[in-house]
Amino acid sequence: MNNNTNIYFNKKFNNNLAKQLKKNFLNKKDFHIILKNFDNNPKKLKKKIKILANLLGKILPQNKSGQKFVEVKPKANLIKKLSTKKKKQLLRYHQTNLGGSIHSDGPQLDTPPNYVLMGCLKQAEKGGYSIITYANKVYDFLKRKKPNYFNILKQKFLFERRGFDFPNQNIFKKPIFEKNKKIFRFRYLREYIEEAYNIKNKKLKSEQINALNYLDSLIENKRFQKIYKLNRGDVIILNNNILAHGRTKFSLGSTEQRALMRVWVK
Repeated sequence: MNNNTNIYFNKKFNNNLAKQLKKNFLNKKDFHIILKNFDNNPKKLKKKIKILANLLGKILPQNKSGQKFVEVKPKANLIKKLSTKKKKQLLRYHQTNLGGSIHSDGPQLDTPPNYVLMGCLKQAEKGGYSIITYANKVYDFLKRKKPNYFNILKQKFLFERRGFDFPNQNIFKKPIFEKNKKIFRFRYLREYIEEAYNIKNKKLKSEQINALNYLDSLIENKRFQKIYKLNRGDVIILNNNILAHGRTKFSLGSTEQRALMRVWVK
């Protein structure tokens, strides 16, 4: 673990703090930060995350109900009844205990969040390690080593707009990689792409499947990753345009489940 991305939080909440976090951590070098022992009391932790998120920018809704502060927690009762395939089809990733599926948040939005905050309310007994992948390094690698896949992944793919109500537009087309003078953006959640093609009764071309498979092999490769175990009270903030993230599979508790509080900030 890189200690440069970990700080023990003892600073006052103000606009200057938000600017420092963006300038020194979120928009350069590691593109994320972990605030250790932010608050071990779940109620106080939620309150502090809300304050910090508001300082960082505009908070975005995460579903059709307009929820801006979402508890990332498995739907244990449903999970026990569904096959892995059905879990991926019917549930959003954060509602499962599945691992893998390295992704960016909000790929179904026209403009995904710039930052994602996740505070650990309760950690699983086994598993549940947080994975961060540097999509910008994957982009550079593809450009140098696999230009054929690189060019395919810059083209537009169908995405399902799961979890939201977009009138007459439950599917849209967006590139996985976007880069120009103003922005680098990685937009990806494989299940949302595959389900979009199923809904439209279309098939991905063989070269697209090969490119996606190779992309998955890269974003799951430890050479492009950092892996952390968040403890109760810790908060991770990441740049959602440059970093992809995921987790390892985790155990379901007999009563309480692993739970994180998530906020999307634009």
